Amino acid sequence: MKKNILAIQLSAVSANFAANCAKVSSLFDKFYSNLDIYTKDSKSRPDIIFLPEVWTLGWDTACFQKYAEENEAAVGFLSNLAKKYNTNIVGGSYIRKTDNVYRNTCPVINRKGELCAMYDKIHLYSPDGEAKAVTAGNTPLIVNIEGLKIGLSICYDIRFPELFRSYMTNENKPDMLVNLSAWPKTRRAQYEAMAKSRAIENQSYFLALSQTGLIRDDIYNSGYSLLVHPMGESVAILNEDEGFIYEVIDTDITDNVRKTYPNLLNRRVNDFGFHPEYIETENRCLR
Repeated sequence: MKKNILAIQLSAVSANFAANCAKVSSLFDKFYSNLDIYTKDSKSRPDIIFLPEVWTLGWDTACFQKYAEENEAAVGFLSNLAKKYNTNIVGGSYIRKTDNVYRNTCPVINRKGELCAMYDKIHLYSPDGEAKAVTAGNTPLIVNIEGLKIGLSICYDIRFPELFRSYMTNENKPDMLVNLSAWPKTRRAQYEAMAKSRAIENQSYFLALSQTGLIRDDIYNSGYSLLVHPMGESVAILNEDEGFIYEVIDTDITDNVRKTYPNLLNRRVNDFGFHPEYIETENRCLR
């Protein structure tokens, strides 16, 4: 089975939800208005679109709680885009307040514009204040989007291989793993190395999608988002500019790699402390 995926690398405006929504709308319009430039087939359309972590506010943990209520509009905004462009959206993340607890949450929205799943970031980056601003999630999440099984993660999660390994203990092993981030430029080489490692270890496509551009005070996001093949080669990689990765995910390739090299069958440890939830997004609506 083949699915077209689009990953959008962007630079968020710090603490300005309205400006960031306008930027995302503009980037959607730019892609769809120039399909002949970005795609090999102008009739081709994305089945799933990915956004980076906290595109709603930028990486400014000091403002997370202050703007959480405004951030709630992110789901409705993405829902309208999903319906307008007839696509599924894995919406990076936004800051969500629920029962007086704040979460760094990735929403998953289907073509009908329905919110059908949410993943709460499990590993929080304490050196930059995130662990004080939001509460960690507990449950890894595999979403089945029209037959493509995807294991979700957000930014700092990538440093913990046991999370991704746990996905491979599920009977619904992901074909693709994704990490949606606001990754720092100073550690860009590590991000690429870990993306390739997670792909090789789990014999899965791996999308590492980061914000780019200024964070604050001469501190920058890395950009250089990449899609990695299950054998570890880079399928596509961006530079520091805003831009798009538009590629085909072929589950036959994943299946063939796992059959040819049965590494996952030969592993000796099967419980990594995480027990993923599995959700089929079609005909499922949370609200």
